[in-house]
Amino acid sequence: MKLIIKNGRVISLADNIDKICDILISDGIIEEIDENISPNGAKVIDADGLCVSAGFTDLLARATEPELDRIESLLTLSHAAVKGGFTTLCVHTQADSEDKLDYITERAEYASCAIIPAAFATDGKELTAHGLFKHAGAGALYDDAPICDPLLMRDALFRARKNNLPFMVRCSEPALCQDGLARAGVMAELMDIPTIPSSAETVMIARDIALAIDTGSPVHIAQVSTAASVDLIRRAKATGAKVTASTQPHYISLSSRELMGYNTLAKLDPPLGNPSDIQAIIEGIADGTIDCICSDHAPVPDELKRKSLVTAPYGASSVELCFSAALTALYKNAGLSLSKVLDTLTAKPASILGIDSGRIAVGKIADLCIFDPDYSYIAGGKHLISMGRNTPFDGKELFGLVLYTIKDGRIVWQTGK
Repeated sequence: MKLIIKNGRVISLADNIDKICDILISDGIIEEIDENISPNGAKVIDADGLCVSAGFTDLLARATEPELDRIESLLTLSHAAVKGGFTTLCVHTQADSEDKLDYITERAEYASCAIIPAAFATDGKELTAHGLFKHAGAGALYDDAPICDPLLMRDALFRARKNNLPFMVRCSEPALCQDGLARAGVMAELMDIPTIPSSAETVMIARDIALAIDTGSPVHIAQVSTAASVDLIRRAKATGAKVTASTQPHYISLSSRELMGYNTLAKLDPPLGNPSDIQAIIEGIADGTIDCICSDHAPVPDELKRKSLVTAPYGASSVELCFSAALTALYKNAGLSLSKVLDTLTAKPASILGIDSGRIAVGKIADLCIFDPDYSYIAGGKHLISMGRNTPFDGKELFGLVLYTIKDGRIVWQTGK
């Protein structure tokens, strides 16, 4: 099967491409990138006035398996993901055994995009069998809860390096979080609600950076949400520490002000920060301190989000809006180049996972996204196809519409289909 994408602005920072040209795809592989490629009977997508990037890679999305009624599964997640331009997902399913990984790997064969399962690095007290997990299909390690024991964390870093598995850490000190609902700052004071200090994140980041340096093991710090965290990571990278980091669109777009009126849609973990945090994280993305953006897709059933701010669960559906929110905050508002923004969603996360993806080059797998960067719309939960249709971007104007998502040379999403 042959497919030609014609007249699109093809953008790939990792491949030094930013030009209007055609892409010829044959049997799922990019065969040619040039101007005026003859169709010769191939199916044609006219991308005139549109942009073409590599398909997006997400380091952090959640699904539940085995499938439960009205709860996000691998398959429903994959449908939402391709709508958002993602062709590869590192999915956190609380996999803690080889049997569960085998089941997830089997289910992933029916997904609309590539699924890379993440497995638990520990059971909370002891290391898990990293080598066996890798053999069963795990592509990364991650613990939903912070690993509070520094010795256990150190041992986990050693074992992850031994098995050549990316290790993503959740940096939060429970003793400092306790019953907090919002980031410490003016808004929390006005609302008179329990707070979470930025130090709850930074003390764990500082510890994990120190352990990474001590062990010589790489570590990926996920869910960066404070200015102080950006500063710590920047200084660690300057010393040559094997540290990478990611953030979410929420933390470059929205502040704790969204909690006004006790808005449970804005109840996230970590909590939304202050304006100074937003600015620092954007600067961290601009200078490379923050490597990539992930969705942190953590859908919550609608009826649970309609509870009080105290009892409503943390989380939001974000894989469908991740690209638009990042494009709006970084490209439209902060003035970063389009190629830089796309790099944080394509080549950079792919390199952290150690996979051959996120690139546009002859001989590469044809995982692509075709989008209109200037299309604007008002985000709303009612427009989402995720099983949890709640988002802190509800009612916000966002830019960027994914018209086609192509996986292995096949169209897996077309606007409205």
